[in-house]
Formats: sequence, C-alpha cells, structure tokens
Amino acid sequence: MACEKTIVVNPISYNNQVSIQGLITPNERPRINLSLTVPFFNAKVTNAQLFIRNAKVKLTTAGESEFLVPDSTYSPFRCTYEYFYIGKNVIKPNQNYQLDIEANGQSFTATATTNLPVVSVEKVTYVTTFKDVYGEHEGVVIDFNDKALNAYYRYTMARFIDSSARDASGLKSQCLGVKKERILEIGRTLYPTKNVSNSFLTIVAEPTYKHKNGDIGYVRLQTTDKNIFDFFDQLDRQKLAQYNPFVEPVFLKPTQFKNAIGVFGAYAVSDSVKFVYPE
Repeated sequence: MACEKTIVVNPISYNNQVSIQGLITPNERPRINLSLTVPFFNAKVTNAQLFIRNAKVKLTTAGESEFLVPDSTYSPFRCTYEYFYIGKNVIKPNQNYQLDIEANGQSFTATATTNLPVVSVEKVTYVTTFKDVYGEHEGVVIDFNDKALNAYYRYTMARFIDSSARDASGLKSQCLGVKKERILEIGRTLYPTKNVSNSFLTIVAEPTYKHKNGDIGYVRLQTTDKNIFDFFDQLDRQKLAQYNPFVEPVFLKPTQFKNAIGVFGAYAVSDSVKFVYPE
C-alpha cells in the first residue's frame, strides 16, 4: 500500500547577488571570477548562464589602471568552460591593488596588497588515514617553515590525470580519455598560524582526486592574506553545517563588498616540491 500527495511549492521572492572571486599573485595575470547568484529552483545553473558578461572590471596600482576582459578556460575533468575576466599586465609584488567593478547595476570596490612572504616547503609525505571534522581521509603531509608567524596557508598540487581518475566524492569525468590532462588541486581548507610559536609547521590536506601507486604531483603552498582566509573559512564552515545536523547553520554574508558575496585578496606561492604517491 502506498499513498501520494502533490505539494505545490511557491518560491519566495529572491534578490540576485553578485558573486566576486579575485585572487591575485605576483608574476601572474589577474583573473576575476564574476557571476550572479540564483535561487535554488532556478533553471540557470551552468557557468555560461551565471557569468556576468557586460561588467566593467578595472584594476589599479601605483596610478596605472587597466580594464579586464572576458575570457574562459576548459576544465577537462568537469567537461565545461570556466569564465572570468583577465588582465594583460602581470601582478607585481609589494604593491597595493584596487579592484573596481560595475555589474548588475551596482558598483563594488576592494583592495589587496601583494606583500606576502613565500614559504619554504621542506618535505612532502603521505599518510593513509587522518581525521578531521569531516571524518577519516588519506592525506598529503606538508612540512614547511613559517616565515610570517601570523599568516594563512593553503596547499595546491599540480598533476596529470586521465579517465581513471575520480574526485574525493567518487565522481568520474565523462569527457577525459586515455590522454592525460593537467589539473590543479586546490585545498578547501586554509590553516591559520596566529599565536603559533613554532616556526616549523606541518599541515595535512586531503587530495582532491583519487590516485594510484606511482602517480606524480608537484606540491606548492600558498601564503594568503586575511581577505582570502575570511571568505574561504566561511565556505568551509558552511560545508560542515550541511553535513552535520548538530552544527549551527552558516550563511555566506558580504565581507569586503557591500551587497555582494566574495573576496578580493592576494597570495604568494612557494616553489614546487615533487611528490610520488606510495600507494
């Protein structure tokens, strides 16, 4: 026996917000991701549909300004294009940058400074199991010297994958073949070192993609500013609240931008260290 009942859900009114993610680092061209938030039941869900194409995005430093232009890159694992605004001039170290955006009938401004130290990664090893708030995972272990003694760190790994690769949730790419494609894993968690007295530190990060014995990756460590930490710490806490019913819900709120969600921040990147998966 079974019963069925039709329930009509009337969506409440929703005000779209601009989402901004601009992370700049010395010696690379600036990229600013700019999209529009939509309600849960909205039919527009692809990157192309959410990307704000008619915005004015300007980056200024030391009296020099340039307008960024729309561009895109193809994600070989997600089988989709990722859209952003990009500049021609590479980011310089030890400079103050101001971002000015006109989008969706509004104006947004934020600043960031590229004066962050580059850390030295001493060693990269592997652990079969470690525990964090999300459960048990395998981990990449990074030992490094903390030059700032009051900074925020995030790991990245560049490596090549093919159709045999799966992400941490078990998802397999529908467009990768036997040819290997370069991907960049970026850790979801940022690690603060405030009030840590020891300058030699260790962090453990869960790999983004599954691997096999002998796979090679190149590990770097990002030193980020507080702007980046504050935003991605919100994202991390929100994800934790989604999986744990005993955690207070976390809703993303504007930090740097009024009436917009996102971040404009700077980071520095260490030299890469070769790492070979032992299993």
